[in-house]
Amino acid sequence: MQHIFHKLASIIISVILIGGCASHYGAVTIMTEPAGVEVINAEDDSVLGTTPLTTIWKDSSRNRQYVALKLRKQGYQQEISHFWLNMRHTSKESAKEDAKIVQVALKEKQ
Repeated sequence: MQHIFHKLASIIISVILIGGCASHYGAVTIMTEPAGVEVINAEDDSVLGTTPLTTIWKDSSRNRQYVALKLRKQGYQQEISHFWLNMRHTSKESAKEDAKIVQVALKEKQ
């Protein structure tokens, strides 16, 4: 009987530990006027792509993430967009389907 109890306890602990390490996702769709704007992660200066762009963030917690992006295109003033991103999704697909929409209009350089 004790053997069964120990085995059951081990299974429960394993499930709790694995559940605590689950990945959570959040997604954002960036739309700009004009289109074709380069999107850069302001945290590490990595280029995420050009607009229109949907990109996904991954984190081990459900905590919202503060995101800051640089948006630039030749002939336009650089813009900085920042927002909180909810990390409530348990799959990339679910996050992408429910992506936060961010719209930014760049001003032409004078």
